[in-house]
Amino acid sequence: MRIPWPVILCALFVFIFTNLISYFIFEHIPHINDEIVYLFQAQIFMSGKLYCPSPCGKEFFDFTHMINNGKWYSQYPFGYPLLLVFGLLLKAPWIVNPLFAAFSIIIFYFLGKEIYDEKVGVLAAVLGSVSIWFLLMSSTMMSHTSCMFFTSVFLLFLFRSLKNPSFANGLVAGLGLGMVILIRPYAAFFISLPFLIFYTGKLLKHFRRNLKNATAFTLILLISIFSLLLYNYLTNDNFLTFGYEVSHGKAHGIGFGKTGYTDIPHTVFLGFTQVFNYIGSLNKYLFGWPLSSFFAIVPLFFLMKINPESRKKDLLLASGLFSLLAGLFFFWGTYILIGARMIFEALPILLLLSARGLDEIPKLSLDKFKKINRNTLNKALISTLIIFTAYAFFIRLPQWIWPPETEWYYQGYANKYAAVTSNINRTLESVDLNKSLVIMKFIYHPIEHFPYGWWGSGFLYNDPQLENNIIYTRDRGKENLNLIQCFPERTFYLYLGTLEKGMLLPMKKEGGKLTYGEPVDFTEKGKKFVELIDRPQKFYNLYSTDYSKFIDHIFEQNDFFNVDVSSLFETGKNHKDQKDYETAAFYFEASLQIEKQPEVRNQILNHLVSCYLKSGRIEEARIITQRLGKRIQRKLYNIFPEKGF
Repeated sequence: MRIPWPVILCALFVFIFTNLISYFIFEHIPHINDEIVYLFQAQIFMSGKLYCPSPCGKEFFDFTHMINNGKWYSQYPFGYPLLLVFGLLLKAPWIVNPLFAAFSIIIFYFLGKEIYDEKVGVLAAVLGSVSIWFLLMSSTMMSHTSCMFFTSVFLLFLFRSLKNPSFANGLVAGLGLGMVILIRPYAAFFISLPFLIFYTGKLLKHFRRNLKNATAFTLILLISIFSLLLYNYLTNDNFLTFGYEVSHGKAHGIGFGKTGYTDIPHTVFLGFTQVFNYIGSLNKYLFGWPLSSFFAIVPLFFLMKINPESRKKDLLLASGLFSLLAGLFFFWGTYILIGARMIFEALPILLLLSARGLDEIPKLSLDKFKKINRNTLNKALISTLIIFTAYAFFIRLPQWIWPPETEWYYQGYANKYAAVTSNINRTLESVDLNKSLVIMKFIYHPIEHFPYGWWGSGFLYNDPQLENNIIYTRDRGKENLNLIQCFPERTFYLYLGTLEKGMLLPMKKEGGKLTYGEPVDFTEKGKKFVELIDRPQKFYNLYSTDYSKFIDHIFEQNDFFNVDVSSLFETGKNHKDQKDYETAAFYFEASLQIEKQPEVRNQILNHLVSCYLKSGRIEEARIITQRLGKRIQRKLYNIFPEKGF
């Protein structure tokens, strides 16, 4: 069990680095809907329950991937939320993944040593510690890091079982795969399939010798599968019904023709496209090296030069990677998000094959070029890896975290990633809003396929019993009146605005309708992490007298809480159809000053080009047309900074 000091240093580096990213980039909070829901479910488990009853006015608490049908709980299997409970007990749920990441480095070492030799183990640990994909993913609160850790444990003790088929090795191998099943069952099936086939072949060949090992492995596996099915029954009322189907319907399943929560049926073409996109993402971000992250694996393609025994191991490991890719081929939701995230469980395989490739480079080079000095060759290889790693950390990773010229929350990670920020809650918590309920209405265009996406900045601060000082709900227009009856002891506020700027207005029921008081004044109290304004006109950059009069006119003619990007865009199109191009252009400009989504901005800009051309503003139309012609999403921002878009 001796661990070499380079491996220990790598593990410490990973723990520190991921914690720094978690704090400075991700604010120690969940951002993606999945993360928010995992943490919410962990809080439910902390209360000693599998689910909570849906709250009064349950539609106001609808959130993506949360089931809210009388029972209130996450759509996901219970494995990862259960692990997050330990983080909650420490009052630091964000520390769970950095811990798993650090321990994974040590497992990579033992796995490489077990399958190949100590040198490959050390190389795998070092490569893991400098994988920018591994570091970034392990800084989030997604389930993939823990799932990858237990996949590594499964592989380590499965290979140990092949050499020493003890009861203990079988037990731990089963525990590893069992946890993968409880976290991500679909990934568990495909990544383990080739190894289970290989293991079964060995078992049948020496049945009596392997019986105790196989019994322990199978027992733990069956317990895990039964636990998952029992959880399905207790939450979804059916052993074989998963939360995904309860949340999104049967279209969420696996196979061609399934749409999930999109409008596009999954096809063979989409399957191939998404798998190739995953390979492209791995090529770019696995290590972040220039040209290719697969540089280290190239020597393994020279199979005839490699020892036959090592070649068998290489092919067995690679089969796990290809099996997982094959499984994802049939799934509609294989999208790039924090890299090729749904193949993250195969990271130990990629690291081992890369370490093996690096180990083979000197041998292959010396076979081909007899006159090369081995020490010189090793120094050149180490220097190249140092340069490549420096490129990854000082060029590739910063560009990934802080991509230039974009304001969209899903491009880059440092700008309120996934449209979630702690700033709104921090601002409201700094003021005495004792026992209040804040309805959140954002004026952006709705996010396609995620109708509840914008209010994650509030939902993540709710507790399952709704006992926090501030409760957050989503806006439901005229139905907001009904919510007051559910929480009569609370003071009501409307947060209207964006993630950076908003109005906080007191609300109350008068004569059967909602009335709004004056915006809360924060000039003398509280810390303002978001800009709080007192007039809706301040959402816009009033770049000229005519434009200022136009904005004033909008709020004279409309209730301020009904003015958002969607209404501005539609009204602009109506004026364009009526050939009132000057007014239509103002509406489109107002939309662009607020809207962040590149797809929506593209639509608005196309309409604005037409209005500029029709009203004789040829040069401005040309500038927008040039940006649109580049077909680069980040070029859709800061086109006219003086106009605020």
